[in-house]
Amino acid sequence: MKNHICNFLLFSFLFLIPATVIPQEKIDFNKLDAQILKAMDTLYSTGAAVGVIKDGKVVFAKGYGYKNYETKDTVTTNTLFGIASCSKAFTAACIGILVQEKKLEWNDRVIDLLPGFKLSDPYVTRELLVSDLLTHRSGYNTFDGDLLWYGTNYSTEEILKRFELMPAKKSMRLSYGYSNIMFMFAGQVIKSVTGKTWEQFVEERILNPIGMNQTTTTNTVFNNNMDYAYPHKDRNKMDFINYDNVAPAASINSNVNDLLKWLQMWLEDGIVNGDTLLQNDIIQTIFTSQTVLPGGKGDEIGGRHFMNAAMGWFVSDYAGRKLIQHSGGLPGFLSRVTIVPEDNLGIAVLINDESPIYSAITSQIIDMYLTDKQTDNFAKAVEMKNKAIERDAKRSAERRSSRIMGTTHSKTLDEYAGVYEDKMYGTVNITYEKGTLNFVMVPASKLFYGKLSHWHYDTFNIKFADPFLPEGLVTFQIDNKGKISGFKIDLPNPDFHFYNYNFVKID
Repeated sequence: MKNHICNFLLFSFLFLIPATVIPQEKIDFNKLDAQILKAMDTLYSTGAAVGVIKDGKVVFAKGYGYKNYETKDTVTTNTLFGIASCSKAFTAACIGILVQEKKLEWNDRVIDLLPGFKLSDPYVTRELLVSDLLTHRSGYNTFDGDLLWYGTNYSTEEILKRFELMPAKKSMRLSYGYSNIMFMFAGQVIKSVTGKTWEQFVEERILNPIGMNQTTTTNTVFNNNMDYAYPHKDRNKMDFINYDNVAPAASINSNVNDLLKWLQMWLEDGIVNGDTLLQNDIIQTIFTSQTVLPGGKGDEIGGRHFMNAAMGWFVSDYAGRKLIQHSGGLPGFLSRVTIVPEDNLGIAVLINDESPIYSAITSQIIDMYLTDKQTDNFAKAVEMKNKAIERDAKRSAERRSSRIMGTTHSKTLDEYAGVYEDKMYGTVNITYEKGTLNFVMVPASKLFYGKLSHWHYDTFNIKFADPFLPEGLVTFQIDNKGKISGFKIDLPNPDFHFYNYNFVKID
């Protein structure tokens, strides 16, 4: 375990720097409101909800845009959004409750609490601790294994069983690798220790006591009488994806009204309506730096100088304050929740598209409270979006330029048809019909299907039905007998690692 060790002389120096404090009455929410309204159009955003709680009072809460762009139904402060990875803090809190009830310890070995627990490395299997599950230091790369749950029909148990085959990429506790899978294991630990599912425990021990009465742990309960936002891409409404199999990492749906109650619980040292939900020592452990990430350049006084993973949260510094934050991102939803304990400040921002506006709103509110800067974080977001568009266009151009024209595939198209399998992921069916090759990844057949079109040699282009992924390439391998033996998928994207899987022809 890596500990965050503070140098006494550095702290002494920092305490000599006067912190900028902006009086509450100087916070101009009318200006913020106008900035958000303008940015919603500039950034081509669909819908957003913003909430701020200061000194125990909700000082700002408002919905913007549409929860359904087709019907123009407007967002309210009661509108539910998928909060994605902001769910992880709820899982950390659940573990914290079990620690304070002496039902487990942070440094208990997972294998002692979860019979049958197994990873590819016997040492990691034996020595991984409960705290390791919550702090992104298990030795796997960021997002390793996520294709096992994304859009698949696999249960949580089957996903974790299949993940046993995933090789670790580095040594445990030596470096950072963001892992949804480890939080899924944490959910299984909760079930093993309490006899209750993660969903039951979260509802009984967190949502109900806090009064988060509209928050759900699944989107399968949505009905016409509920106020919820649809996911969007470029203002096109998309279908919901079921995330129940990754619930402890990403399945919660909430609104700003409920999330401000959640943030207030942390700001009130775990006290809710006079009762202690989380003890102060548990909260401090959860908020303590555990895994080091790259920090800022240190070229701006008052800027960010460090960023570390805590338990279900990330901690950093800004303007002489400690920021405790987590962002969430799933197709069609982005979110960020922020706690500034020294200023008794909490911020929740939810959106239902892929716009960087969620980050800009959060930064703008933080600057309003913590600095006297006249920064326009919305202009920065526009610049960021334009650079992303340029980057994607350049990548697409480079991809097209690498195509070797005038080549042909070495086999007849019907020879590429068949059943292929990766032992970890599962099967892929390729069929040949009327001159076309149809490609289906069976576990996620509603998202990962499409037609193969020849690219060059034995490589084919694929554009999956899932609109959130770019085009990819499927390259077939030929064995020493001249037969098609398998294929690999080359689909560069920041979220899902197709390169971890090698599909072998089995029929």
